[in-house]
Amino acid sequence: MLSLKTKIEDLGVTFNDIDSSVINSFRTSMAGLAKTAQAEWVRIAQSRLTTSREDYVNGLQQSQSFKIHKVGGESVYEISLVGDMPNNIEFGMPAFDMKSVRPGWLGGAKAKTSKDGHSYVTIPFRHSTTSGARIQYSGKALSDNLKQELQSAVKKYGMNDMVRSSSGKVIQGPVKRIPSNAPDVHSYLKGLTKIQKAIGGKTKSGKGRGSSQFFTWRVMSEKSHAGSWLHPGLTAKNILKEVETWTGREMDKIIDSMLGAR
Repeated sequence: MLSLKTKIEDLGVTFNDIDSSVINSFRTSMAGLAKTAQAEWVRIAQSRLTTSREDYVNGLQQSQSFKIHKVGGESVYEISLVGDMPNNIEFGMPAFDMKSVRPGWLGGAKAKTSKDGHSYVTIPFRHSTTSGARIQYSGKALSDNLKQELQSAVKKYGMNDMVRSSSGKVIQGPVKRIPSNAPDVHSYLKGLTKIQKAIGGKTKSGKGRGSSQFFTWRVMSEKSHAGSWLHPGLTAKNILKEVETWTGREMDKIIDSMLGAR
């Protein structure tokens, strides 16, 4: 936690001896710095993170992410990450079994019960053919060059082009699928399905405009192999430390400017 009073008194200046007009200016500046620090935190996260960016930034933009308290008559500005996942991204998380650690999988509203009484849930996995996309592969998928395998499979099965009706309208929903028993694609891509959505407007040739995404699905259940849903964990990003350093420097600039102008 950064304290304006402590920083000033560390310079050998008694806080209570400072002119009230200067104190009021400090208070105004600190209020502005707090909001700027939150914006800087968001900026760093957006520039540093890729696949986890959306979850992390969302944790900084909740109503609870910025609070103001009164302590001894002075305002205390609290900026925080809200939510388990943003904090796991920031501080790291050890490896865990997704079947049990995340009740949203088998214990959530999307879970179903089979005829023999065990819980299961079908989990979608989105794939992107674009090399610069936010969605990237990791682990075995990365070592197996799954991105290249995906691009090859999409081309091989004619899934590159938008599927339209005879009148040029974009056909919405699942339009093409790689067979689950296809012998010539990576096992992770069997059953890959292209899903389209009309987005309005027309192309230069007068055809309907649309967007598409690629998905595969896997079933997680209580009967899944013990090691089949192990998450490798998350490495701490430690963005907060950088934000604290930046905020401390900005606070020093404000103190130097105001105390020098007394």
